[in-house]
Amino acid sequence: MDNLPPPPPLSSPEAGPHLLSTRNLFAACIILGTLIFLLLIWVVYKYRTCIFASHGQATNNSDGRDRVPAESQPTIFSPIIRHADDLLFLCNDGASPSLQVIGRGGCGEVYKAELATGGRTIPVAIKKVLQPLMIDARNLGTKESRILSHRMRQIRSEVVTVGRMRHPNLLRLLAHVPVRSGSCHYLVYDFMKNGSLHDVLKSETRSRDLKWPGRHKIALGVAAGLEYLHMEHQPKIIHRDLKPANILLDDDMNSCISDFGLAKVVTCATGVSINTKHVAGTMGFIAPEYYRKMSFTEKVDVYSFGVILAVLVTGRFPTDRFFQATEEISMVGWVRRVVASNDPTEAIDSTLLGNGFEREMMLVLKIACFCTYDDPKERPNSRDVLCMLSQIKLGEDIV
Repeated sequence: MDNLPPPPPLSSPEAGPHLLSTRNLFAACIILGTLIFLLLIWVVYKYRTCIFASHGQATNNSDGRDRVPAESQPTIFSPIIRHADDLLFLCNDGASPSLQVIGRGGCGEVYKAELATGGRTIPVAIKKVLQPLMIDARNLGTKESRILSHRMRQIRSEVVTVGRMRHPNLLRLLAHVPVRSGSCHYLVYDFMKNGSLHDVLKSETRSRDLKWPGRHKIALGVAAGLEYLHMEHQPKIIHRDLKPANILLDDDMNSCISDFGLAKVVTCATGVSINTKHVAGTMGFIAPEYYRKMSFTEKVDVYSFGVILAVLVTGRFPTDRFFQATEEISMVGWVRRVVASNDPTEAIDSTLLGNGFEREMMLVLKIACFCTYDDPKERPNSRDVLCMLSQIKLGEDIV
């Protein structure tokens, strides 16, 4: 018995360390994977918590109020709206008797509503942007699909550009509300009591009440808004549809630029042309290089603003039949000729003649001519335009 050999080892001496190393590596991988998984859960939790907190979206139901459905959470851009729950009636397809239709556009209706929030009631304007249901969108033809895609891009542009901008001469977007059913979106804005400049000038009574000092004040506000978009905001924004209908007036007739559905956020240097496949804007206010060469810079807004200045002084619109009977068949050409004639006051709105501001109005018409030069490089930038208009207000002869 004592002479029996020792039992053979279960494995070779070389296998022991290798097996131990493999087991340690496997255990380390499991531990590391578990830690990474827990870390991801924590990051997602913190992210969702921050998002809800930034939008003022409460998640408890301690006050007994119905909560906004998770699938249609509003995005709130202004502290004026205290809680997302204040917009619950819009999340439910806007079915509310308090909505008053005040306008209609290509995307849908515009309403006025009294919004109760933060213990007070504020007037707001609500733009409804229709969106076909996905089940219906599959059955759309090519043309309808393009329209739907364009409409959705407009919503995205409006939310992205306006939601973060803060300037007294730009209409403030208060909130964006996607409806639970997916049938539409609502954009909530400050309510502008006096409507659009287009409506004021088209109304014989209201246009007569809008004297030259008020019109000059409106022009200064629009110029200040343009300067912010082109010079101060980073990246700069080109509106591309500047016209009287997109200039809204508040209680004190201060002007605000609105409707950024066609706006373009631009990161290239000032003056660099951007090529496009489609022309955006409104006939009579579109710069010639835009529809001829399918390219644009921020100077297309300056051109449109020049036309607006001419509208303010003349009381006429580029689509008026009056210009079809002129030699130039265009408002811009007619204004250029009359300003250079022996009787330039012929271009001034008859309701403004004899008020003592003829000289100032003629200076503004000359600025309108500068802004509407055919060559965009010869047009002043928005900052120069604002400077010239401000000097007219001070009574300085700048032209």
